Amino acid sequence: MKKILLLFFLLVAALNGHAQDYKCTINRIASSDDSEPKQVAFRNKTFVGKEFTVERRTGLMAGMLKNSFITRPVVVDSGSTENSFKVVTTMSREQGLGAGTNVFVLVVKEYAPEQRKPFTFLENDVAYFGTCVHF
Repeated sequence: MKKILLLFFLLVAALNGHAQDYKCTINRIASSDDSEPKQVAFRNKTFVGKEFTVERRTGLMAGMLKNSFITRPVVVDSGSTENSFKVVTTMSREQGLGAGTNVFVLVVKEYAPEQRKPFTFLENDVAYFGTCVHF
């Protein structure tokens, strides 16, 4: 009987841990330079409506948007009923191919009362907006 209870609690813990990850949908995009209509149309066609996932424990994003190529993301805040989930990834010139630096920032409004939590993802000077759900 003790073994059955132990297995039950381990299963519940595993399921609860997995339920905290995010599945996100991109709704719109903005850039510091949206002056080229063809580039804006291409970006919207490529990204709007597409999905990505976020592992809350590590901050790792997979799918249409990614935040880890060479360096690993850092979870700054795991999110709560009072704070947003925040993860940051940086890549210096020395860490990459020497061509430049990169900054990726994801903020999910975990405290939002709705099931679909608003997010903002910044990839250098391009901002992606949308919503995330737990899964």
